[in-house]
Amino acid sequence: MLVIAHRGFSSQYTENTIVAFKHALLLDVDAIELDIHQVEHEFLVFHDPYVNKLTNGKGRIFDLPLNQARQLLVKGEDQIPTLNEVAELIGDRVILNIEVKSLLCVQEFVVYVKKLIAEHNCKVVISSFDHPILMAIKMSFSDFIEAELLSEEPSAGEEPSASKEPSADKEPSADKEPSADKKPSAYPVEFGALIAHTPFDHAKYAGTLGVAIAATDWNTVNADFVEDAHARGKKVWCYTVNHEETLVDLIAMGVDGIFTDRPDWARQFISQSDADR
Repeated sequence: MLVIAHRGFSSQYTENTIVAFKHALLLDVDAIELDIHQVEHEFLVFHDPYVNKLTNGKGRIFDLPLNQARQLLVKGEDQIPTLNEVAELIGDRVILNIEVKSLLCVQEFVVYVKKLIAEHNCKVVISSFDHPILMAIKMSFSDFIEAELLSEEPSAGEEPSASKEPSADKEPSADKEPSADKKPSAYPVEFGALIAHTPFDHAKYAGTLGVAIAATDWNTVNADFVEDAHARGKKVWCYTVNHEETLVDLIAMGVDGIFTDRPDWARQFISQSDADR
């Protein structure tokens, strides 16, 4: 079972901060999960749409000018990091699970992530509760060729329609045609579709969307869902698992990975459970 540090080592350090990610990397975790919002042409690592609760600012993060958002302090101490800053820290040490909260331009995000992979050798999972945006990202990955990653101006195929506030001046320039023979598998990216309910047809949605990971709430998952997902060749990841009785149930169901705020405890518990079998 994979242990995924939910927003870093967030039970001990402020969520989605560089310090939380640094301390998660000191543990025996398999992946680190974070959340992103697009702010202008940058991608900031922050969970809530509003900055009021955790920072000294007010308003929705994606409405703020980038320079203003970058000046905010989380709990009076930490700057909101960029996705690139976290990717540089993580590199290829563990899986980087990027949960997309809001985007202005799908293609800008895809170019950005491909640069992370090229520059930092990241192993990426992209997930979202917003399935139309997730599918637009997935489709857009197949529209790009590797050479575009290295050019000064990102080129683009047709942009899928999936954005919070579509804007013509947000689109990358299009100087080249995408190559039909280039496969998206050239990039080590998997996709996970998040849900927060118990579907009548179990994990069929993951098959319909063509994603590798059916990600769901621990409180709604059941053995039938896990069995159906595995029969479809899908992995099941559950959030957010912080208590022993829940973890015991998920291990028994055969869940493949858990998001947890307590990755130190989770790794120790799973290792002991494996040894006791």
